[in-house]
Amino acid sequence: MALKYDRLPVALSRKSRAVTATALSAIHLAPGMTACEVVGAVSAAIAKPIFLESTVDARFKTTTGSFAMTPEFVVIVFRGIDPHAYQMHSLFHELGHLLCGHQLCERPTTPLETSTVDQLLWNDAEREAEFLAYKITTLISRKTRNSQAFG
Repeated sequence: MALKYDRLPVALSRKSRAVTATALSAIHLAPGMTACEVVGAVSAAIAKPIFLESTVDARFKTTTGSFAMTPEFVVIVFRGIDPHAYQMHSLFHELGHLLCGHQLCERPTTPLETSTVDQLLWNDAEREAEFLAYKITTLISRKTRNSQAFG
């Protein structure tokens, strides 16, 4: 069982552990890397340019980020009204989807009647992307793991 950045347990299946390990091995992260460098590493790994777009569109009231993949490129859209740290986490979450080979970011068809964390981690793809967002942040942070405060 992995730990999410806020110390809540994130149960990854054996298959998801293998998927995320393979995804992380496709990019080489180091302390001090910028978000742009991470995007570049993921772009190289998936062999497509990635374009980022901040939005304040009302349709993103309850969605913090999403991606659209075309045969030629990928667009990641994230909510521009969120604090910078949360925008970075949302970006890394979407990059996690791309690294894992997810073709879309599936959403529940009906609202879940549980806590926000449960909604976020409702399926393997979301757990994998969330785990990779945490790992990316951990690996590029200049701070030691014990002194990190993210969220």
